[in-house]
Amino acid sequence: MSRKALFVMLFVSLAVNLFLVGALAGGLVVGQRFRADRPPMASRPVQPLWRAGDVLPPDRAQAYRQALRDEAPGMRETMRAARAARQDAWRAIGQDPFDPVATKRRLAEIRAQEAGARGQIDDNVVDFAAGLSPADRAALARGLTERPRGPSPQEGRRER
Repeated sequence: MSRKALFVMLFVSLAVNLFLVGALAGGLVVGQRFRADRPPMASRPVQPLWRAGDVLPPDRAQAYRQALRDEAPGMRETMRAARAARQDAWRAIGQDPFDPVATKRRLAEIRAQEAGARGQIDDNVVDFAAGLSPADRAALARGLTERPRGPSPQEGRRER
C-alpha cells in the first residue's frame, strides 16, 4: 500500500471517529434534557415566593403568579440598575482621590433602592392576599413561611 493511500485512509478513519464521538456526546447531552426523572429548569431553583402559590387552588394560584409576573419587569430593571450602581461604587474604591464617606453613602442608597423594590413585591403579595378568603389566606401564609419539600405540583404539570 502506498504512503498516500495510507494517509488518506488514516484521515478518513480519524474523521469517522470524530463524527462518532461527537454524535455520542451530542446524544448524551440531548438525552439529559429529556430524562423523565429530571425536574425542568434543574439549574435554576424555583423561588420560594413563586412556590408559595402551590398551596392555593389552581385559579387563585394562577392569579397569584400572574400578579408576580406583572411586577417582574419593573423589579428586574430596578435590581439591574442597583447592580450596575454597586459596580460603580466598588470601582470608586480604586480611584484617586478616594472618598470613603461618599462611597458608603452611595452603597446605602443602593441598599435602600433594593429594599424598596423588595418592599414593593411584599406589598403586592399582601394586596393579593387581601382579596383571598380566610382559608386561602391561611394557606398562602403557610406557603410563604414553610420551606417547600419535593418538586412543586406546577413542575409536574410542565413536564407532560
